[in-house]
Amino acid sequence: MPSPIPIKTAGALMVTLFGLMLGAGCQHAAQGNRTANYPIGEQFPQIYQKNLQASAHWQLIAHNEAQLLVNRFEEVPALQLSPPDGRSGSPFLGAYYDFLAEGLLNEGALVFDAAQELRVEYDIEVVEFTDRSQLNLPPGFVSASALSLYIIAHAVETWSNPAALLIPAAVGADFYNYMNSDSAAPDTEIILTTRVRGESRLLYSHSSIYYLRTADRGLYDSPGSIRVRGPVAL
Repeated sequence: MPSPIPIKTAGALMVTLFGLMLGAGCQHAAQGNRTANYPIGEQFPQIYQKNLQASAHWQLIAHNEAQLLVNRFEEVPALQLSPPDGRSGSPFLGAYYDFLAEGLLNEGALVFDAAQELRVEYDIEVVEFTDRSQLNLPPGFVSASALSLYIIAHAVETWSNPAALLIPAAVGADFYNYMNSDSAAPDTEIILTTRVRGESRLLYSHSSIYYLRTADRGLYDSPGSIRVRGPVAL
């Protein structure tokens, strides 16, 4: 006749079983729930977006826009590039004009202040989202944590193999590196659009999106501009 399971062991097994059931329930609610009454939100594939943190970055993106623009035309274009209105322009728009003119000239384009059929236009839209900091646990985190806790408990109880404590420490270090491998995404972005118009026809348009620090928003907002805000959590 098999010996009965000690009450202490049985209690530990019940707690473990309850934890596994709870984890499975949370996993079912978060992923692959086929009984949901509405579509489940799906993440886009991981992409990267540049941060604007220096005026040298302004020059870099202006030169890149100039190269894309000139390469759009089979022949070297003659372009009208007018400076922004000093009363309504932001510091970024003023500097962007100078950098874009420099880039266009470097690419061989003919740049004029007025009286040209092809006119270069550019504008920015500042978008501010609500706080979107998040902590997404990597696959295998729950099982690795459970294994680490078991090893710690066993090593503390017997001390027969204290070197085993290095395993959970390594798991913790890997988790920290995983969660801190990329910088946090700021809540403020700009959409920079550069266009070329010929009379009433739009010949070229290209938009780029960049992160920026919310504290630097004043460098990109024009006086009197309307602020655009992303979804607000109620």
